[in-house]
Amino acid sequence: MMLLVIALALAAAFTFALSAMIEQQEAHAQRATGQHEIATVRGFAGFIRHLLTRRRWLFGWLINMSGFGIQAAALQLGTVAIVQPIMTMQIFFALLLSTGGSRDQPRRRDFAFGLSICAGLVVLLTVGRAAPLRGSPDRDRVALILVLIAATVVLLVVVARRTGGMLASFLLATGAGMCFAASAVLMKLTSASLFGPGVLATAKDWPGYTLALSTLGGLLLEQAAFSQGSLPWPFAAMSITNPIVSYCAGIFGFHVEVPHSPPDLLAVALTGTLLIIGITGLSHSPLVRHADSSAHPKESMSPS
Repeated sequence: MMLLVIALALAAAFTFALSAMIEQQEAHAQRATGQHEIATVRGFAGFIRHLLTRRRWLFGWLINMSGFGIQAAALQLGTVAIVQPIMTMQIFFALLLSTGGSRDQPRRRDFAFGLSICAGLVVLLTVGRAAPLRGSPDRDRVALILVLIAATVVLLVVVARRTGGMLASFLLATGAGMCFAASAVLMKLTSASLFGPGVLATAKDWPGYTLALSTLGGLLLEQAAFSQGSLPWPFAAMSITNPIVSYCAGIFGFHVEVPHSPPDLLAVALTGTLLIIGITGLSHSPLVRHADSSAHPKESMSPS
């Protein structure tokens, strides 16, 4: 069962990385035309409407939706605390995909950072009870977690609107990562309801509708973050925020044994450190920077 959960989570991570690459390229290309000023609500709405007319962006969006389906299957079989950390492999897949058409090859440091992510996941999945495989939800705790996430996302958006450039992209992507973490928790609740009480009971319950809102909010913030600049920065922010928030929500929002023994706590701390080092290192890879400058030559020539 564990191997199937891992395989599904890795498949979802690759799917999300592929869709992010396609959507980011199209969103940034449209933003570069200067037709829409996304700092205003009306401008951002026009920006999104324009993206919906682009076949390539829609193709990326369809791939994204298939990723949610694969992720839902993984969450049905495993827990949020296991599936979401595995999703950090998106940044490694994104690196490979973004350089697929380049003559340059990943350097040793790129593989080292990729191995750092893999090592972190191995520690999490093999040491004691750092990541429990099963757990039932505590709806009161889940509701409290969702309220805290929503308040934090609103604050990030407000601050992002007062800034600009890469900082705004980073803040918006962090908010998107938190929305996707909330979606993972809600996806777990919704799938359990579908396979339990059934479709009618699920339609009368709140998690499904909240899932739609959190997913839509995450997608909108993701596109806004992508439109501000290159893929690595916002993708790194989402790839770090999502598993950290998801892991905490999966531990405290579900009836699972909270890691408390020294080996388990050490495993969690080591996993977090290795994941952050790996994701941050890959996001600053010279190979990715070169790919971005090649994709946007006008920007690379402008003074910074």
